Amino acid sequence: MLAGLRVVWRGLNDMRLKGYVYIWANFAFVALCLPVITAPAAFVALMRLGHAAQTEPWEADLSLFWDTFRAYLWRALPWGLLMALFMLVNFSNLWSYSQSSDSLVAVLQIIWSGASFIGLALLMYTWPMYFEMETPTILGATRNAGVMLIRHPFLTLVIVLVWLLLALISTVMLVPWLLLTWGAFTALANAAVQDRLHAYREAQAQAASGRAGTA
Repeated sequence: MLAGLRVVWRGLNDMRLKGYVYIWANFAFVALCLPVITAPAAFVALMRLGHAAQTEPWEADLSLFWDTFRAYLWRALPWGLLMALFMLVNFSNLWSYSQSSDSLVAVLQIIWSGASFIGLALLMYTWPMYFEMETPTILGATRNAGVMLIRHPFLTLVIVLVWLLLALISTVMLVPWLLLTWGAFTALANAAVQDRLHAYREAQAQAASGRAGTA
């Protein structure tokens, strides 16, 4: 849990320091989601900008957003359609049976809630993982996102809960959806992946140093 809170702080602080980058990217993302079919590529572009903001801040500008959007316009579409279908089915089931008191439905609601959580985690981690791979593939990045979820479920839970809270506040106020909320999502997602990769690399370096010391 503490690791999750640390990641939330890092992500939101990065957004505070580079607010204009996230705000313009958030606005561009929302605008490009209106035609619907362009939403997956817009999401990838948003995630790429968030990744650059935390790893290569000198590259993080709207030109990178547009270049990524154009490059992934069709490449990201199948992934986006599958994710949208998966989430739509789960949320529809939860909504349709929300008033039922049947015990079987209660069990199914737990399963659907778990599936929705997995879907949000994959949505959050896939592209930050993709942009860290030497030879990136969408399938490989999705698999790596699943591995991160399995290894760090509580960290993921904290981040998902914080983002859902931001989404709830944004729904009440409306304007944050246009300017901040999706930027916060990409900031938190990339902060989580960078935090875990940094910890993994440190562990690898210490292990290598230990082996060298005993040689």
